[in-house]
This record gives sequence, C-alpha cells and structure tokens, in this order.
Amino acid sequence: MHSAIQSGFEKLPSLTPVRPMLMLTGFLGAGKTTLLRDILDELSRYEHLADVILNDRENARLDRETLRDHAVSVEALTGSCVCCEGLDQLCGMILKAAKTAHEILLIELNGTADPVPLQETFTLLESNFLLQPRWQVCVIDGRHFGHRSHFRELEKLQLETASHYYLSHASSLTAQELNQLTQTVKAINPRASQTDAPKLAKALSQAVRQGRRFALTTAQEGGQSSYKRTTPHLHDRHQLAHEFTGCNIIFPTVIDDSRVIPWLENLPASVIRAKALMTLRSDPGRRHLYERVGQEIPPRPIPVRAIDKVPCSGLFIGPDLHPEEILQLTCKTLHPDCHFPSK
Repeated sequence: MHSAIQSGFEKLPSLTPVRPMLMLTGFLGAGKTTLLRDILDELSRYEHLADVILNDRENARLDRETLRDHAVSVEALTGSCVCCEGLDQLCGMILKAAKTAHEILLIELNGTADPVPLQETFTLLESNFLLQPRWQVCVIDGRHFGHRSHFRELEKLQLETASHYYLSHASSLTAQELNQLTQTVKAINPRASQTDAPKLAKALSQAVRQGRRFALTTAQEGGQSSYKRTTPHLHDRHQLAHEFTGCNIIFPTVIDDSRVIPWLENLPASVIRAKALMTLRSDPGRRHLYERVGQEIPPRPIPVRAIDKVPCSGLFIGPDLHPEEILQLTCKTLHPDCHFPSK
C-alpha cells in the first residue's frame, strides 16, 4: 500500500453518503475551467455544496485561486500525469472528500490526461469511493478539435470514454462547420450526449435528491475496507500524454499592463497553453489571470482576489519546451526580475 493513500484512508463509517461525481476532460485550453465555474454557479442556485479537485501539469494553484469564490473546497493536484504518478494523490484526495458533508464531487483533469486508467480505477475502487453516478464530460474546443497534429489521437481518446460532451467556442463556427463537428463527435462517440452547465447542474441536483443518498460500505459487511494500488492497463496511445512538458516562472510583485499582451504574443509556438497570474500596476488591489491557447489570447483576463499564498507566476505547457528560452524572453519582454522557482 502506498504511503500517500495509507495515511489518508481510514475505516469509513457503516453508512457513507453516495455522491455523484463529474469529471471534466478535454485538450489544453478547451475551456474546462470556464465550464467548471459555470457549473458551480448553477449548483449554487440549487443550494448544493461541491468539493473540487483541480489538476494541472505544472501549477494547479493558479486555477484554484479563480475558483475560491465558487466552490466550498478546492484541492489542487499538480502532476505531470495524474493517471500514472499522480494517481495515488488523486485517490487520497477523493477519500478525503468522501468524509465531508458536501453533496457533489467535481474533478477537472489536465489537458493532456488519459482518462482511461482513471475510469478503470474508479470502477475497481467503487466500494471505497462510493461515487454514483459517475459522469465524464469532454470539453471540445470548436475552433481546434481535430487539428492537433499527431496529438489528435489524445484528443480523440479524451472523447471516446465520455458520457457527455460540451462544445466551447461554438459561436465562432458557421452552421456548416458546426454540423460537421457534431457529426465528427458522434462518429467518435455515438453514446455521448451534448450538454451545458445548466443541464449538468440540474442532472447533478437530481442525482443528489434521489433516494440513493446512502450506501453500505464493505466495512459494515464484516471487514474493514482497504485500498490497494491498482495497475490500470495502459494502451499504446497513453504515451501521448507523456510527450508534453511544462515549466513555471515566478513574476515580480507588479507588472506594467502594456507589457502583458506583447509578451504573450511573442511566446514560442511550442507553447500550446500559457497561464499567467499577475498583479497589474493599474489595479494593485487584485490580480488577473491571463491565458493563451495556441496563438489565441482572450480579450479580457479573469480578475482574481489578491491572496498572498500563491505567488504571481506563469505556467507554460507544450511538446519540446525550452524553459531557458521562455525565461529569457519573459525577462526581456515582461520584467527583468522574472525567475524560475527556487528548488
């Protein structure tokens, strides 16, 4: 038994709440965190409380800060591959969340995660996690789906196991493009149904309110439940999840507004996904989260409460990144005092 799980797992009470779980998958920058915020806002209308586990390759704490006002608890899990070396930590977080009185568990996977080993693990450890129903929503970026070079197979894999899919940036498509994308999605996964935040919140609320609120644990059946580390089957395409690398750069206290967009625009093409949490000179009372997906930069950053626990920093994800090159450009374009985190 791995120590991470051994320390976090205790005998569950004989009656344990069964909660619905929603897991968000989708490629880098597809819009998973935006959908997650919308779902949390919708759940608040039903007066439901949700635990959130947020995964990112380099620094999940950045997105955690943007969700603090939306969820009752947010756990950040940073790991290069949550379905491999990060699996024990994820399972420990799920067991910890099972002990709360909150009614729903939401998990957002990083954009390069392979969901297949996770689904296998959830099934094998069903009596420990007590998560029913379990839904997987694949967030599909209407602008880029199917155009990821050889990473199309990873993007396709994230859809194949989904119970639902959500189309982000659909408004940028023509009617013909939207119809073609829908047909492509259905060809890959004909069982998945299209959804959105209001529909998902309503379905989660219904699952909570149904009579499946409690279930007997194996402990009551005559023996103490125990967690055993499983070894899910890893298929050939799983290796694609390991071809991405990432780096993290710490920013100084204040950044000039005028420097941010030129810096984002000049990042290397190898950076598929960039996030930057920073304090602007024009608005020192709060921080802002800037993003870049491919070469596209949203017109407005996301405002974030000024909390000192997470330093202002940027994270960068892509294949074959060169961290020193990114740091050199960042120091030249954004601020000379930028640096890598201290070991």
